[in-house]
Amino acid sequence: MKHNQLDLNYIPSEGPTGAVEELCSFLRRQYKEEEKEEEMRVTGYQAKTEQNENDETKMQSKAGTTTTTTSATTATKNVLQPEDLFFTSGVSHGIEMATSILAKPNDIVVCEKATYFLATKIFEDHDMEITTVKSNEFGLDVNALKIRLEEGDTFINPINSILENVGATPRKKRKVLFRPKLVYIVPTHSNPQGVTMPQKAREELVRLAHEYKFHIIADEVYHILSWSKEPLPDRFCKVERKYLAKNPEEANGDFRAVVSVSSFTKILAPALRVGWIETADSVMRGKFSKRGYIISGGNSAGFSANVVCEAIKQTETEAFMNDLKGSYASRCAVLCNKLEREGCGWEFEKPSGGYFVWIKLPEGVTSKSLEPYAQHLKVAYLAGERCSANDACKEDLERYIRLCFAHLSASEIQEGVSKLSEAVLRVMSFQDVESKRLGED
Repeated sequence: MKHNQLDLNYIPSEGPTGAVEELCSFLRRQYKEEEKEEEMRVTGYQAKTEQNENDETKMQSKAGTTTTTTSATTATKNVLQPEDLFFTSGVSHGIEMATSILAKPNDIVVCEKATYFLATKIFEDHDMEITTVKSNEFGLDVNALKIRLEEGDTFINPINSILENVGATPRKKRKVLFRPKLVYIVPTHSNPQGVTMPQKAREELVRLAHEYKFHIIADEVYHILSWSKEPLPDRFCKVERKYLAKNPEEANGDFRAVVSVSSFTKILAPALRVGWIETADSVMRGKFSKRGYIISGGNSAGFSANVVCEAIKQTETEAFMNDLKGSYASRCAVLCNKLEREGCGWEFEKPSGGYFVWIKLPEGVTSKSLEPYAQHLKVAYLAGERCSANDACKEDLERYIRLCFAHLSASEIQEGVSKLSEAVLRVMSFQDVESKRLGED
């Protein structure tokens, strides 16, 4: 590996000089985006932009000024550009920044019922109200969100219970607008469910975001870790680029819906603390560059971002990424095949990327009832309740557990599933004994 001298001076807000371009090149290769910068234009878009600039020039000329202005919404590109990227200190930092910039206390954030269990703590730190909508086999049910946006929520006055207790007439129910500020999702090979949101649902979610003016925080850390033979749906920023190209009036405005967060944690090393934010264009990225501590100290990734970029520019990188995905695919197959062979009544879908398998336990077995038996056999899992977006979801998830295949050998995975199966069977056996005893009583 060749070594270059690293710049240890203060760095630009978006990241070290040259590193953003290197990151963009790496991601284009991984996402298999065309290197050619094909501009997505719709009829009248370019003409409208040029006409706006001409009108501004004429007005400045009449006013006797010589200031040159550039439209913030130049022709939208269909491929990732360096100006769409911003280095962070990982996904958590990206979510924290996005929440700080785009929301305020008491705003509503919509999460999937089963979500990345540490993300919700960030929203709680910002005193946001965490709510959910119905889920489907792909995660967040976008149509259910649409209905709730259109119809609103039913408000029941909390004083009603007191009024009813004293025989008074309760206040009438009324409809209130449902207007979230954020929607947080893990749309590709999700954590914990391992499912992927389809293209049409992504397009509809972006459309709804522009209509109702909420922001989407898309945690896309697993998009790059896919071994599916089928092409993945577009990343959310790419969906928004296409939306803006088809809707020039939106492109000429200052609202952008999507902030995508990702990280090198899953492909290099967590301790590096290097991630990135992707936006549809520079309009949204500019909001991150204007944070006070960024203006004061420069980008937070600094030295680590330079180290990472030295690594990803090496010719061995492509082979490493292919080996990594191949290794994860192999471990996932070992886990799923063993789960099928044990066949103790659990249900799961085999993922084609990411880190996790989401298991529904047999009827009558919960993650809590399983825990003492699993601990005795020295096998671990993440309980479904830990992944709940809020307390209201916990009961719905009590029969689910999350297994991670990324860091174990094939033999360890097989041993772990055997022990887990034994633990489940012990719970079921105990329940049978208890049922018989109660029946005799």
